[in-house]
Amino acid sequence: MTSSDRCRGLLRIVALGASLVAFGWAGAARAQRSAADIESARQLYNQGIDLRDHGDLKGALEKFRAAHALGNTPITGLDLCKTHAALGQPVEAREVCLGVARIPVGSAETSRSQQARVEAASVAESVRSRIAGVRLRIQGVPAGREPTVVVDRSLVPNAALGELRAVNPGMHEISARVGNGPETKASIEVREGESRDVELVVQAPLPEPATAVVAPNAQAQPLQPDAARPKKKKGNGLATAGWITGGIGVGIGAVTGLIALSARNNLDQRCTDKICGVSDHDDLREAKTWGTLSTVFFAIGGVGVGTAIIATLTHDSGSGTNAKQPARPTVTPVLGLGGAGVHGTF
Repeated sequence: MTSSDRCRGLLRIVALGASLVAFGWAGAARAQRSAADIESARQLYNQGIDLRDHGDLKGALEKFRAAHALGNTPITGLDLCKTHAALGQPVEAREVCLGVARIPVGSAETSRSQQARVEAASVAESVRSRIAGVRLRIQGVPAGREPTVVVDRSLVPNAALGELRAVNPGMHEISARVGNGPETKASIEVREGESRDVELVVQAPLPEPATAVVAPNAQAQPLQPDAARPKKKKGNGLATAGWITGGIGVGIGAVTGLIALSARNNLDQRCTDKICGVSDHDDLREAKTWGTLSTVFFAIGGVGVGTAIIATLTHDSGSGTNAKQPARPTVTPVLGLGGAGVHGTF
């Protein structure tokens, strides 16, 4: 066997494999369509024919599109293609007609379907000359940035900018922008088979606003000079300490006083003419001790209350300005064994 014979044998094997793959795809495509899909496609197709015969091409287009999505046969594809062409949409018409050739050939395909394939190829060629084109040129794009270009609500890839873009005859809306910059718009009209260049000048994007973290419900306050800025209110620690000391002193003094009074009443019942026996001397000494403690704590409480009152009356809240304040009176409690008092300047 020569080398040429071996090559021909390999080509036959490749062709046979390709045919098997094609038949497998066709069977898979048919298996994916249920009886409900086929019947629905048939009804939609007949409705499209009826609408087209009555002059409603837009209504017929929707019916043919739905029928072709369900059936995907050369017949539904051909009528969808021809309706696009009748509506002045050669771009869509050519794509659908070329798609008919890509439909796998079924083992039981009818002669009508075969004729539809031939006619679809013919229509695809006939509408090619009717397709218009626009070439987009975007100017003013900053270095390192890419524009966003939209034609008839379809985004144009940046790689395709500057190349001829196929469009249907008629009016077209074009817009371009860079980032958050202002949008540049243009409206153009092209005739069948016409090609036009469109130039759009975009503006640089606006600078990004600075991001500031603001606390919820916070309101901006104008800056104030130190002289006019109100001071933070100061606490009155001396008054607080005085009230606490006074409260504790009066409280303990009252308790110890009650204990001393109770002890004295017991002694008065046992002693005659304020003369007590030897057995009562310890109770007498204890009663005097409680009385002394009561007096001392009452004195401490009085000093604390007095200090608190004076500190409250002379306290500066700090709400004024930085002006020099006059000297204020000061009060300092003095406590000692067996006595208490206050020392201060007024």
